[in-house]
Amino acid sequence: MRTSDSNSPVSAVQLQQGQEQYAAYFEGNSDSILIHDDSGNLIDANHEACRVLGYTKAELLQMNIADLEAGLETISSQKDWANFLKSNSLILQRDFRKKDGSSFAVEIHYRGFDKNGEAFYECTIKDVSERNLLRARERNRARVLEQLAGDADLFTVLHSVVRSIEEEDPTSICTILLYDKETNTLGTGAAPSMPDFYNEAIDGISVGDGIGSCGTAAFSKKLVIVDDIGTHPYWAPFKELAFKAGVQSCWSQPIISGTGDMVGTFAIYHHEPRTPQDADLQRIAYGARFANLAIENRRIRAELLEYKNHLEQLVTERTIALVHANEELEAFSYSVSHDLRAPLRAIAGFSNIMLEDYSDKLDDDGQKTLNTIVSNALRMGHLIDDILSFSKLSRAEKINTHLDMKSIFQNVFDELMRQEPKSHKVSFELGELAPSNGDQAMITQVVTNFISNALKYSRNTPETKIIVSSETNDNNTVYSVKDNGAGFDEKYKSKLFKIFSRLHNDKEFEGTGIGLSIVKKVIERHGGQVSAEGTLGEGATFSFSLPNA
Repeated sequence: MRTSDSNSPVSAVQLQQGQEQYAAYFEGNSDSILIHDDSGNLIDANHEACRVLGYTKAELLQMNIADLEAGLETISSQKDWANFLKSNSLILQRDFRKKDGSSFAVEIHYRGFDKNGEAFYECTIKDVSERNLLRARERNRARVLEQLAGDADLFTVLHSVVRSIEEEDPTSICTILLYDKETNTLGTGAAPSMPDFYNEAIDGISVGDGIGSCGTAAFSKKLVIVDDIGTHPYWAPFKELAFKAGVQSCWSQPIISGTGDMVGTFAIYHHEPRTPQDADLQRIAYGARFANLAIENRRIRAELLEYKNHLEQLVTERTIALVHANEELEAFSYSVSHDLRAPLRAIAGFSNIMLEDYSDKLDDDGQKTLNTIVSNALRMGHLIDDILSFSKLSRAEKINTHLDMKSIFQNVFDELMRQEPKSHKVSFELGELAPSNGDQAMITQVVTNFISNALKYSRNTPETKIIVSSETNDNNTVYSVKDNGAGFDEKYKSKLFKIFSRLHNDKEFEGTGIGLSIVKKVIERHGGQVSAEGTLGEGATFSFSLPNA
């Protein structure tokens, strides 16, 4: 007993300190806190709860927690209640109603406690209106962006924009009007909650000072607030129409493009006279920006489509012109093949006849002249053949097939060696070559050019050495032909694959200067590249790449 008596004052002090600490926590908390009994009757409310809800503390203590709910279902009827009784923890999402009748979204954190054998519940109430608003806007924005990414037309997208703003304030009616610069009027873009007769009546309304809320907003490029349509002069000509549609206030925000151009208006109507609050002003500004996003997107898309159609038209015109050019080229090729070759054959033929039949009557200069004529006629014939090959290359059909590159190189070398003088010593080293894909005839032409050049330009060496190799990387295979011939000066490398460009004169090495340009054209048609490295007097390496098989 003595121990109990001696401890009683200490327990009382601790209890008093605990109560004081809780009171400080309760009244000093930045969140609203309500306490109710097991029946939902409020028995306490902190200062923040009174401020947020708009009630005095005395008024709140006369109320039940269910009186604050904007919905019909009371907190105590929640199906989670049994779980709360077990865990002493519950978080609910509700809508609370303030004294002025407005509602706001709250998150309620419940905690139960016992006092003198009775159950009580502490409700910490957090205003989550802003959080929910941002989440809803993010969802709506994602939906609109998905429509913009798809094939939805502008009116469908604007309909979604209007609905998303109306969801934020179910008492509002929203409209979007689109500006027509040519007629200086506004046409209906989206107004799903307005009656059809109203939309038809204002479709095409003029833009000007004092012409309704929207006409004035588009004219001034400033927000126009008409909180009472019945008394405002802007609405005098449209007052009866508005009353018939059941609207009595209209706030209109101009929609301005990123370049400062007027593109339309975003308006919010209400069924009763209404002065906008800060949240309303923020909402209408957001609605205008949201609408502008959709309008600008579809404007840019329309411009791109127009540009695409223009390009397609240009391509069609260029294709027709190219067909005509090819037809002319075919005609030219026919002329070259027949009209030019015939005189050349005649020149060479008659010159040979004169050499054979009248050589005894010609002095050395005469015979030399005729030989020069024959030689140049033959060279001209080869040049014509190469020009025709080059001109036909871009029109020739490319037939892709599997290419055994080692066999192609070997067959080409064997064929060329049958034409080489017996005295020409040649060492040919052919490594293992990776296969590829391409047009066999075209690639054979490339290989023939590389091998024949290697033989030709190493003709003056005691022994020609030709090495063929390949190297494969992730995307393609590079085939190289290395020789020990005349080589070339690196500073002239850029000229190698240009048509009619030669680094050696005709007397030293015969040729037309077209072969390597044909090679380049063939390889580029196959999606590859050509290259060359060399040293004057020490040989050269010519390479081409083909996509991997």
